Amino acid sequence: MGSTPVVGELLSVGELAPGCTTLEFRAPTLIAGLRPGHALHVVRPESGGFRLRRVAPISRIDLLRGSVEVALQPRIDGGQDALTSLRPGERIDLIGPIGQPVSLNKSTMRLLLIADVEGFAWVRALAFAAASAGISVTLVQEGETAADLPPARLLPEAVEILVATRDGSVGHHGSAADLLADVVLWADQAVVAGGGEIRTAATAAALRRRSPSRSTVRGTPVATRASTGGDRAPWLQVLLSHEIGCGIGACGGCTVTSRSGQVRLCREGPAIDPIGSTSKVGA
Repeated sequence: MGSTPVVGELLSVGELAPGCTTLEFRAPTLIAGLRPGHALHVVRPESGGFRLRRVAPISRIDLLRGSVEVALQPRIDGGQDALTSLRPGERIDLIGPIGQPVSLNKSTMRLLLIADVEGFAWVRALAFAAASAGISVTLVQEGETAADLPPARLLPEAVEILVATRDGSVGHHGSAADLLADVVLWADQAVVAGGGEIRTAATAAALRRRSPSRSTVRGTPVATRASTGGDRAPWLQVLLSHEIGCGIGACGGCTVTSRSGQVRLCREGPAIDPIGSTSKVGA
């Protein structure tokens, strides 16, 4: 997986939020195997024979256009990303899919997504896929200010959006963690992509949900049916953003430790069960 380059033609350069650039590539031979939760390696030749190789989460898959949109993650050193200078028409090597897709159970009809501004790129494709499948989707979104947040038009109209901002400029004044009390009991499954506080709160909510104190939430009965053979995914999955070198699990640079053993985010991840994890989940 993720070892054979495919040439993609850049169709457009966009933006999910201020400072979060997206690149849409035409790559019809690649997109059939892509699912929400996957990432791609975007490879660009540089001067001196170097090849810039970046991990970019898949933020949208368009089967009609034969295209995939990826989001460039902020550089660790805070520097300018050379990939943002690409222009439509340029052809770039794409390698993927990187990682495993998010797993949704067959019985899931209510999906909760929890994300900060950077994590939005990891859950956007999942929101589209779930809404298209007739699943009710609620996104709890957090930002420092209203200006930081991705616009609602980037999601299907059917997705309910609950917003929290640290400065109170829009929505709830505070953290996304403050909004979880009701929606975690409403949801059949949840996926979180965000910083340590959000992940910690979602994990705590998942533990509390095992013994819900109320039979109904938001006017909807809490699901109590037993899992079936097609319902083996955990209630909560955490999408861990990662920058990796090889993409095939050989270098070990994206390894996290869980009670079930070592998990390589580029192979077994990036979605993991946080209840079984012992490191890097709440960091």
